[in-house]
Amino acid sequence: MIGLMFALLVSPTSVMPEQAVQATLQSCAMENGRWVCRYAVPDIEIVPIPGNDIVATAPASILGEARTAETTAIEPPAPVPLATTPDAGVLTEREARLVARCADAGWMSLCLPDDRRAARALRDEENAYLTVRREVTSLLSQDRCDAAARAALDGGYLALAREARDYCVPPVSAASAD
Repeated sequence: MIGLMFALLVSPTSVMPEQAVQATLQSCAMENGRWVCRYAVPDIEIVPIPGNDIVATAPASILGEARTAETTAIEPPAPVPLATTPDAGVLTEREARLVARCADAGWMSLCLPDDRRAARALRDEENAYLTVRREVTSLLSQDRCDAAARAALDGGYLALAREARDYCVPPVSAASAD
């Protein structure tokens, strides 16, 4: 077992495939307070594999000469409806785990400094959202629908404003529909 690990460490060609291509560094410069490095990537050839849909639907400019004259129409993805986009304070499961793990983490935790900063920023966004949501809920409980929707819009939470408007619309009864 140790001999196999030693062989892998000594012979880098056994780990790297022969078609591995490396990008070469062209330049690095400081732009807007950040380092920006530009690399030159050598040309690669994509060979279509029979039965692989990803390569079969790739544009001809990517495949080069490997693609024949036939073309297939690719439809753009459908736009996301506005009702399903969450507001900027509603955390996903991954973000909630990050906040729980790293927002108040001590120096001995396994969180990186960037993770801690991101977790604190997400926690602050979530707290701001929850504050506005409490205010909107309070206004809705007092039957002040316009003020509730205005408070949600003032906070920049469109989905919350839409929920407040939908809550205030009286339900349509079967007798009044006729």
